[in-house]
Amino acid sequence: MTAKKILVVEDDPVNQMILSDFLAANGYQTIAAGSGPEGIERFERERPDLLLVDVQLPRKNGFELVREIKGRPEGKTIPIVLMSAVYTHEDQSNRTIQLGTLADGYLSKPFDLVELLTTVRELLRER
Repeated sequence: MTAKKILVVEDDPVNQMILSDFLAANGYQTIAAGSGPEGIERFERERPDLLLVDVQLPRKNGFELVREIKGRPEGKTIPIVLMSAVYTHEDQSNRTIQLGTLADGYLSKPFDLVELLTTVRELLRER
């Protein structure tokens, strides 16, 4: 069985490394992107199984990136988890409703790595 591929779109190099290393240690293949446009490009080239997307990204924010990917035929069924230190869960639930519930999950920063892994496994239908 090949490892599931996760695209981490995060502009903070430390967070990007923590997420990539943690996911790799748990059996996932990771690809990283540091901006919205790079995230779109990596999505097209790599065809990941899931995306972890920071809300605050340079040149195209996480909401725009999610909207663009979910608007494509090949992106409709890809699970996407938004991450942010800015929004609380309550803020985010309101914002997600306004966005037409584009994202499939939401994680607050700093991350709870156990919660992250649980979310990833649920969205990838793994137990």
